Amino acid sequence: MMRIDQTIAPAVAQEQGQQRKDAVQGMGETFSRMFDEVNQLQHSADRKIEEFATSDNKDVHGTMIAMQKAEISMRLLLQVRSKLTTAYQEISRMQL
Repeated sequence: MMRIDQTIAPAVAQEQGQQRKDAVQGMGETFSRMFDEVNQLQHSADRKIEEFATSDNKDVHGTMIAMQKAEISMRLLLQVRSKLTTAYQEISRMQL
C-alpha cells in the first residue's frame, strides 16, 4: 500500500524547485539592473570628464559629483558581491 507522503513528496519537491528557480531568476534580474546602473554612472562620469577636458565651460562640481557617484556605486556593487560570495561559501560548507 502506498503511503500518502510518498505521493505528496514529489509534488512538494517540484514546487520548491520552481520557487528556487523563480528566486534565482529574480536575483539575476536584480543584479543585471545593478550592473546596468553602475555602468551608466561610469559612462556619465566619463562624459563629464571628457567635457571638462575639452570644453571651455569648466563644471568642476558636476564632474566631481559624477565621479563620486560612479565610485560609490562601484564600491557598493563590490561589497554586495563580496557578501554574496561569503554567503555562498558558507552555504556550500553546510552539511545536509
